[in-house]
Amino acid sequence: MTKHDIQTIERLDEIDQASFQRPQIIYKHSTTCELNQMIWNQLQQSDLELQYLDLLTYRPISNAIEARYQVRHESPQILIIKEGKCVYHVSHRKIKNEEIRAFLDSLNA
Repeated sequence: MTKHDIQTIERLDEIDQASFQRPQIIYKHSTTCELNQMIWNQLQQSDLELQYLDLLTYRPISNAIEARYQVRHESPQILIIKEGKCVYHVSHRKIKNEEIRAFLDSLNA
């Protein structure tokens, strides 16, 4: 797993631009929640490249993600961005490495 921190609103613009080359995965994480930690541990076992948002430190960016991609905020949460749009999102216990990988593979088929 590779992690890139999201710390500015401008980083969302960079993610959008990169999503025209290949899908980008945004992971929204609360550092004080046990469920978030469980999902984070699972994600660390994957080969995914994540754009990581610490919700407690950067809540305004989470609000911007909600507005930009029209996906209600939840935590933990995965959004897949392709061509500047959210094409997949899942939260809580529904986050599964194999399902994320299968969706990404379907985009490349």
